[in-house]
Amino acid sequence: QPSSKSSNLNFFTSQPKERYSRPRLNASLSPAVNTALISSSIAILSGYHIRLQWKESHSGTKTWRQYQADTREDWSRHVRETEGWLYAIQTMRNAITAQTFLASTVLSLLTLITGRIWDLLRNETDVWQTRLLTVQLANISMFMLLSAYQFLQGVRLMTHAGFMFPVKTCNTKVDNIMRKTQNCQWLGLRMMYLSLAPISWVVGGSRSFFVVACLLFQFFRSIDKQPEGLGYDQFQASYI
Repeated sequence: QPSSKSSNLNFFTSQPKERYSRPRLNASLSPAVNTALISSSIAILSGYHIRLQWKESHSGTKTWRQYQADTREDWSRHVRETEGWLYAIQTMRNAITAQTFLASTVLSLLTLITGRIWDLLRNETDVWQTRLLTVQLANISMFMLLSAYQFLQGVRLMTHAGFMFPVKTCNTKVDNIMRKTQNCQWLGLRMMYLSLAPISWVVGGSRSFFVVACLLFQFFRSIDKQPEGLGYDQFQASYI
């Protein structure tokens, strides 16, 4: 019995892994249509953010990012004027905890996704599919690593601001630092959202990529629009 068990074990462990070619998700689409869907998806997302940047730079309309950045800057000024150091440290501690959690979550998801795609790459026999998977993995990694980097940059800046508050009471540099923390948080969330597009490309092909790009476009339009009913004008007027 022991010898038969060992021989069976050797049989299963000595078998080489069978390599295979994944069924193409876009087999029914012509290369021209496939290229058009991918190019359109990239154009939709990049064009939206180029327009958003232009709108923030050349238009008087306030976006949600600008609203949040102004609020953090005014909050920092309020803390310095009232010397509410304990309140400030508690608030930043909560923000640091939240952004650290987001950074670790993004990196954990990237580890799982990379492991899965790496298995597909090792077992793939088609050269074109291998190159495509490599490009898709590179895009996912780029967005998720940038997301984690921005979250951690926000944590670094808030930690630095926490030490500056009681020391630089008359210096506006800490106000600018708090403004930068909001930009880091916005970029971290935006890169995390954008990573859904290449992930959908791996899972469902170029058609899913295009659908997710359109959904993200509508989602970004809803969260980037000018805030209404939040008392922004009155809040800003108190610091003029």
